[in-house]
Amino acid sequence: MATDQQNWVHHLELAKFYYKNSEHSTTGSTPFQMVTNKSPIMPTTSAALGQPPSDANEEMSMVMQLDEERWCLWEMAKANLEKVHKRYKDFSNKSRQEVNLEEGDEVWLNIKNF
Repeated sequence: MATDQQNWVHHLELAKFYYKNSEHSTTGSTPFQMVTNKSPIMPTTSAALGQPPSDANEEMSMVMQLDEERWCLWEMAKANLEKVHKRYKDFSNKSRQEVNLEEGDEVWLNIKNF
């Protein structure tokens, strides 16, 4: 990029490609992989490499394999999201205190954002 940052629009496609191919700590995979179940750089299946199946049984087998891989990927992402959610929840709950209020108790209200 130039030092005056005026040509950033020319780099948007590269930035988008980089973002979609960067592994996210939350899901454990790339956004592109979550949607397509493959990497645009290194396809893993013979269908992605352009080798057509020899018959209907092989095609069905490939489709089922892709579906199974995608299901495993979604399950892994779901487990990672749940783990991150638990970590955030535990961190937030560390400083919380149980408060028992009864009718007639006086409390301070912060009306700054009202």
